[in-house]
Amino acid sequence: MRKTFVGMIMTFALAACVPQYSNPYKMKDYTQVPLLELPVRRVETTSYVSGLERLPHVESMMPMTPEKALRNWALIRLRPTYSTNNKAQFIIEEASMIREEDPKDRFFVLDNYKYTLSYKVALVVEDEEGAVLKTAEASGFVSESQPQNASERERDTLFMNLLGEMENQLDEKLTKEIQQNLIDL
Repeated sequence: MRKTFVGMIMTFALAACVPQYSNPYKMKDYTQVPLLELPVRRVETTSYVSGLERLPHVESMMPMTPEKALRNWALIRLRPTYSTNNKAQFIIEEASMIREEDPKDRFFVLDNYKYTLSYKVALVVEDEEGAVLKTAEASGFVSESQPQNASERERDTLFMNLLGEMENQLDEKLTKEIQQNLIDL
């Protein structure tokens, strides 16, 4: 009896020491929608986003940085048709997550952090000499608040939701821009 009791206590103590892992960010599955085909020979990705910065920037706390999510989106969605010798550049101009304090406005409401994810990208098609032929741009932001005492798992879930919303916005905006401006090169 005593060994069983000690064994149960040890099991619970060890279980408490096991770290809690959050689910990694999963990219949206685009298998049901057609690829965004561009009349170019190749598609390159360029980023002008500087390294991770200090507060209020919180990109280093995220399961995946906004810049990496944008790079992945371009890799998954954009495809060359090899119909011309032009090239397309997917340029990431901004990809940041900022945290601001959002003080309570009523006595019984907790103090919150407001997270704002901003992005700005451009898809530039250039000819063989580097002259710009056409451009499509998309920018926007998504924002959400969360109590300051939220757990790391809750915060990561919020980050993943914001990344998903950004990805949906980007896909909708750039798909429309590409269909209207870049197909007829």
